[in-house]
Amino acid sequence: MLQVGQVFETRRTLSQEDFNEFARLSGDDNPIHVDPAFAAKTHFGRTVSHGMLLYSLLGAAIEEHIPGARQLTHSMMFPTGTPAGETVTLRLEVLSVEGEQVRLGVASVRPNGDAGLQGETRVQLAEVQQ
Repeated sequence: MLQVGQVFETRRTLSQEDFNEFARLSGDDNPIHVDPAFAAKTHFGRTVSHGMLLYSLLGAAIEEHIPGARQLTHSMMFPTGTPAGETVTLRLEVLSVEGEQVRLGVASVRPNGDAGLQGETRVQLAEVQQ
């Protein structure tokens, strides 16, 4: 049974190859994600992850820690860039449990403590979680 305050974490190291593959699959080949020479001239100084790649990893973390949960709503923002080579912590915190629905605080936290993604999602629990 999920309880308010419960935290789940998963770690993942993102590589330039991850960015390139996500760009190939999504069609989002913005040079800030896939061109190190271009990205070196930006305020980031290097390539950074697609926001939707980080969001996808959080979706996988939800499935890992709350099997069968189905996302109903989500809100998110991307306060900082997440560069290739960093190990991020995908963090889920149970904010509320309302019957079969759970509100989660979600974040992708960089090694320096900055959030590359932060937000909330509401999930519907699978029958086995109820």
